[in-house]
Amino acid sequence: MIQNFMDIIVLKHLKNNHPLSGYDIIKYLHKKFQMLPSPGTVYSILYALERQNLIEGKMNHGKRVYKLTNQGEKSLRNISLTKPHIQALISNIFSDV
Repeated sequence: MIQNFMDIIVLKHLKNNHPLSGYDIIKYLHKKFQMLPSPGTVYSILYALERQNLIEGKMNHGKRVYKLTNQGEKSLRNISLTKPHIQALISNIFSDV
């Protein structure tokens, strides 16, 4: 389930802790969710978010670091508005279990 929301998790983490490298994000995911995603998974999400102009990457001391763009902040705000709907949907899905 975490992989389905990984782009949102990355955006939220960058909002609170930018700039971060892909390795920093991998460490965060491992610590917070006890999962160790492959670098390929994390970097493909970072590249996709960058292509959507939600994050910006730049070189810093030999490594690429990422930060949230204004568009990324706006997108994250819009996503947070749907939180009650997401919670209701998940609750509804598991109500019969």
